[in-house]
Amino acid sequence: MTDRTDGAGKTADSAAAVPLDDAALRDRVAELRSGFGAVDSLARFRAPVNPEEPTEVPDEVVIALADGVPAPGFTSYATVDMGRFPTNVTDADGREVATELVTVGRTAHRAAADVLARAAFAIAAGSIHVVPLAVIPSAVAEADPDRTMRHLLLVLPFLWPELEILAEPDTADGTVRTRLQAVPISDSELAYADTHGRQALFDLLESAGADVSDIDRRPVA
Repeated sequence: MTDRTDGAGKTADSAAAVPLDDAALRDRVAELRSGFGAVDSLARFRAPVNPEEPTEVPDEVVIALADGVPAPGFTSYATVDMGRFPTNVTDADGREVATELVTVGRTAHRAAADVLARAAFAIAAGSIHVVPLAVIPSAVAEADPDRTMRHLLLVLPFLWPELEILAEPDTADGTVRTRLQAVPISDSELAYADTHGRQALFDLLESAGADVSDIDRRPVA
């Protein structure tokens, strides 16, 4: 496993190839292949070491990459095993809800995988209510600080018609599994959401035809 460091010399997320030697992992990847049409590679990301808790084992998450999805020139990314992190959400029957994240970027922007990993580690901290229209502040900025987009807005996936976004458990007390799409947003768009509501921001992104794959797109607010 090779560590990458940022310009300040601090250890950033580490990534390594992931062997498919775990049955549950293979099942999750098979589901993604069905929804994306392909999965080209997997990488395991490790969170930075907390300097205040140096003996604490950092969180890890596996990210799947699918090049050419949903179209040539684009790459789709998805967490594979984030479902073990707390979402602070139960359904109407009191069952726990586990969530995986998906996003899309231009194929040349490989840092999108780091962005999704940062979002997963923010969720792992346990303070985010992981539901549609939740915001993960600074997830983009922490992974790729020189971009126009800075944060992530979570919405129901809308780019992959074959992707399963809700899986009911086999037992009455099982865990419901869902997927949410991480949409990069700018500082000004987050401010708009704070003033007018997050649904209003999503409606504005939709009506403006915002290209959510472009990490440097022009903000709509």
